Amino acid sequence: MRRMPAKDKSRWRNFWRHIPLPAAALVLGLAVGVLAWMVIDRQQSAALSEIFEEVLDNQLHQLARESLIRFEEHRRSYVFLARLLANHRRMAAYLDSPVWRDEHGVRRVYHGHRPPWLPRERIISDVAQPSHMLLMGSGGRVREVYFVTGDPLPQAFSYEPANYLAASEQRALLTLVDGEPYLVVSEPIRDAEHVVKGSLVLLVPLDSAFLAASQQAAVSERAITAVMDADAQIILSSSNPLEVEAGTPVDALRPDYVLTTQSFSNYDDSDLNMLFSTLVPRALYRGAGQAILDLERRQRAIGAAIIVGLFVLLFVFLSSRINHSLRRLQDFAQRALGGRLAPLNPSGNRLIQLEDRIHDVIELVLKAREETRSRHEHELRQLEALRIGVMEASVDAIVTVDAEGKIIDFNPTAQQVFGRTLEQARGRQLASLVFDEPSGQYFQCLVMRLRESPEQISSSIHVELTTVDGEEERRAMEVVIKPIELDQRLLFTVYLRDISERKQREAEIRALAAFPEESPIPILRINSRGVITYANAPSEALLDYWQCRPMQTLPVYWREQVEQVLATGHTQETEIVTEQGIYSLLLTPVTDLGYVNIYARDITAQRRAEDALQQRQDELVHVARLSTMGEMSTGIAHELNQPLSAIANFANGCARRLRLDVGGKEELLSALSQIANQANRAAEIIKRLRSLVTRQYRVRSEVDLNHLVTEVCALLAHDLRKQQLTVETRLHPGPLMVYVDSVQIEQALINLVRNALDAMKSVAPLERRLVIRTTLGPSGTARVAVRDRGTGIAPEDMEHLFDAFFTTKETGMGMGLAITQTIIEDHHGKILAESCPGKGSTFTIELPLFVDTPESLAS
Repeated sequence: MRRMPAKDKSRWRNFWRHIPLPAAALVLGLAVGVLAWMVIDRQQSAALSEIFEEVLDNQLHQLARESLIRFEEHRRSYVFLARLLANHRRMAAYLDSPVWRDEHGVRRVYHGHRPPWLPRERIISDVAQPSHMLLMGSGGRVREVYFVTGDPLPQAFSYEPANYLAASEQRALLTLVDGEPYLVVSEPIRDAEHVVKGSLVLLVPLDSAFLAASQQAAVSERAITAVMDADAQIILSSSNPLEVEAGTPVDALRPDYVLTTQSFSNYDDSDLNMLFSTLVPRALYRGAGQAILDLERRQRAIGAAIIVGLFVLLFVFLSSRINHSLRRLQDFAQRALGGRLAPLNPSGNRLIQLEDRIHDVIELVLKAREETRSRHEHELRQLEALRIGVMEASVDAIVTVDAEGKIIDFNPTAQQVFGRTLEQARGRQLASLVFDEPSGQYFQCLVMRLRESPEQISSSIHVELTTVDGEEERRAMEVVIKPIELDQRLLFTVYLRDISERKQREAEIRALAAFPEESPIPILRINSRGVITYANAPSEALLDYWQCRPMQTLPVYWREQVEQVLATGHTQETEIVTEQGIYSLLLTPVTDLGYVNIYARDITAQRRAEDALQQRQDELVHVARLSTMGEMSTGIAHELNQPLSAIANFANGCARRLRLDVGGKEELLSALSQIANQANRAAEIIKRLRSLVTRQYRVRSEVDLNHLVTEVCALLAHDLRKQQLTVETRLHPGPLMVYVDSVQIEQALINLVRNALDAMKSVAPLERRLVIRTTLGPSGTARVAVRDRGTGIAPEDMEHLFDAFFTTKETGMGMGLAITQTIIEDHHGKILAESCPGKGSTFTIELPLFVDTPESLAS
């Protein structure tokens, strides 16, 4: 094939470069569409014509069959007419008349009037009437002739028509009579005894009227029905003699008509070969076929226009996408390749521009590839230098050996470890140079196994072997053997890492791991589901208490405790009492691993010592209480003396009134009521005194702190009056409920109030002031503060204020504040002291508020 010259190719390329892609697509689409139209139109026109001819032929055959059926129906109507007339009563009556009996009479002819044997009612249609009706005798002679129309009687029937009919037969015959086609219908005539007396013959000409009437206007106006002579191939009669005349040869009609012929049925006795023909003008279907072809061409034209439009739209879309790709390619070349490309032409063929731009980008890519190759070679040289540096700086010994295990190269670390230079070691077996005998043999076996197993080339072997240096010092080494293939040569890189120190640490770790088992205290580990995963031997008492064994689940309460500790991440400490003793449990969470360690400590002896200490403290508190009551005895006696004196006075007054019989009943009852009130007052004083003096177990209950302050003020009322002092109480408006031993808290408050009274003895009576205040403190605490205006406490005495046997009084023992601090701390509270020398002091007690929960009661 001849190739286009480069100059012409460049000229065409420049031409198409300046034509926009949609315009080029439009021109190309139109050219291709026209060529496709010319090819498809020829083929489709021929195919449509063939299809139309086939459809038309089928329709014509169907039309011909229907026309013949209608012709047969019309022919049978004449047979029925002949039968009706032959069997009519008038015909029967006429046959019995003397006129008919005379067989040798003259032939009767009826012109213009009806014969007597014909019914009076009109039973013959005006369209396609029989031309003649004949009555024939039993011998076949025509006896009567009725001229229905004005047509003359055919010559063949003027004499004896024995050649056509027999009197005793029923026939419907298509024949030529005097050269014209006729339908001859014969029907026998019988009398009352069913004896054949003759026959009735109807002569019906097969003319245009008959053929038109037979189709009953069902055939198209342009379709023509005809009767033709098959032997002579001429038309005998047609439904449209103006278009198709009788005697016209069939061949003369074929150019203008489509002719369909059919043989008549049930005419086996016909003496002629006649066919029923249907003719349709060819111009009729040619016009229809041309209209269909024109419609098809218009539809193809519309389809082609739509296709061309879609083709152009497709190329418009492709042009936009190519334009987008061009911009992206331009940006890629600018950003990734750093090339400077010419700016894009806003018009012209985008496809050719894309091809040119791709060619430019390929050149830039090739250039960038060359630059990348040079850069990679430089990086490889740098990596090689870096590898050499890593080899030299590595803390592990790295040795390269051949397939026989002989040393090829090693790094400076290996030189230091082995105590030999590379020149001394090259070519020697690594197994005999470095390892002891068992390790060397095992190393050599590993090398042989890797050499003989090609499938293990991509894997490496990790082992621990023992090396021996020049000073016969043995070291544990972690050895990694990595096979490599270099120029179809098998080599091995051996990494040796000194793990002697790690082995020592592992031994220490194993020793530490055995520590829980060797520990004398119970140690357990519980996972997040509450399962005991580990328990040492001393944990047997706890396992019996929980009634479970290792790898079993703790009881529900302790599972919840474990979950709570894991959730909060805080250590929790609690105590349990078992049959073996009292244990303090420390629950330590390890949240990262999802388990809790329980460390138990037997505190039975400690609790016993604490109980003994607490008992001694209680005794000391009781002794201090007795001492306080001894100091308060004068005041208490004075308090008791007042109600007793009142009782005596009211009793004497009542006795005097009774002796003198003076006063009424109401006055006596009032005096007795006063006696009862004073007796109750004395009993209340004795009750308070007994509650403070009686030695009893510690009993804690829910008490209002304001009530305890009121009780203390009542007990010290005499001492307050004695020092000419009035207590100012500032109580919290609401109750301050605390869970305490009320006797001990009252004793602590009495100690503070008595100390305040002692501190104000040297102060003038008018300047003495004592304030007791209760408030709600922060963090759920209740406060009671005792503030006086005494001499105050020296700064150097503040740090020893709560020490036992420390006192600033001449007659004091120094136990009051120490016992008070012990009582408050035993109630999980605290006591604070503030003082300003010369202005007074303030002692504040803080106690936790009562919260009605099991945890608060337990605490």
